[in-house]
Amino acid sequence: MLGGLSQLLDGLPSDDTEILVIDDGSTDDTASVARRRLAAWPQHSVVSLPRNSGKGAAVRAGVVRARGDVIAFVDADMATDPRDLGSLVSTLEGSDIAVGSRTHDSSLVHGRSSYRAAMTQTFGLVMNTLMHLPIGDTQCGFKAFRGPVAKLLFHGSRVDRYAFDVEVLNLATRLGLKIQEVPVRWSEVSGSHIRPCRDAVQMIADVARTRQTWRIQPPMQGVFLPGVPMEPATDLIRPWTRSVDLSISWKGGTAVLFPCTPPTTAGRITRRLLSALRTYDPEALSVDFGVLLNSGDSMPGSWRETPSHNWPETVDDPGVSIELDALSRANEPMAVPRRR
Repeated sequence: MLGGLSQLLDGLPSDDTEILVIDDGSTDDTASVARRRLAAWPQHSVVSLPRNSGKGAAVRAGVVRARGDVIAFVDADMATDPRDLGSLVSTLEGSDIAVGSRTHDSSLVHGRSSYRAAMTQTFGLVMNTLMHLPIGDTQCGFKAFRGPVAKLLFHGSRVDRYAFDVEVLNLATRLGLKIQEVPVRWSEVSGSHIRPCRDAVQMIADVARTRQTWRIQPPMQGVFLPGVPMEPATDLIRPWTRSVDLSISWKGGTAVLFPCTPPTTAGRITRRLLSALRTYDPEALSVDFGVLLNSGDSMPGSWRETPSHNWPETVDDPGVSIELDALSRANEPMAVPRRR
């Protein structure tokens, strides 16, 4: 892992890039090695999950903690050349999500084993049949999102293992968000933990469950400005919100939502907004994720992130840290009081 992390850091600017390493319950010294390597990096965090929870859970744990206006994830083995990260992120200038794709006509793929190629093709066929996703390669571990989009989608995601990509991309499609595939340089890396038969069955089962059930997520807290259009509302809320917060058109006004945000932090921002904007009659909100999927008023095309500004505050409150951990665990929902 150390070599891959060093390879990634060599191509990134340290002044405006936050690095998060998520250790998914490993039994080796992955976390300590990462901490030593990142010691001089200004914005970084190493998170050790208490037990192996799956790739989806690990990525969600990172998204919950990420603070940038762009959020990307890369597999630790660096099978995808990290030098392609720049083109991946630049794709977000015209899209909401950028997806590295080994099936793209311009991709260069080296040394892929026959069973991995068969898994990719079979899984792609299943996805087209079950989910109708217009994406050739859902499983490449090389994706980037606008910050608020990542927060929103992972707030709504429930799958903890390999099929989490499919769930997230399916949610994005249902919300009308723009997804673009990007060519990559990809090479097989020895030591893969993929188990062809078992993992393929697990992924298909997870995908089937996303079509049949909808587990309950904690609602998103937020603030509603009745009668205030999006443009002026964005300027009004900017001094008190973060670049990862989401503004949407909502019931004739504008709502700012705080997905993937601990209740303590969301409550603090809500109180600031209610006080600062009291002349606009703001209202506290508690919105279920499913409402956005079923609402014709808010999606698509009527959301936007708040303009980027300074780094959001760091987490130094033990209570907030506990809430972050709870948000990361999709299968252990956190009890959050609903406003009435």
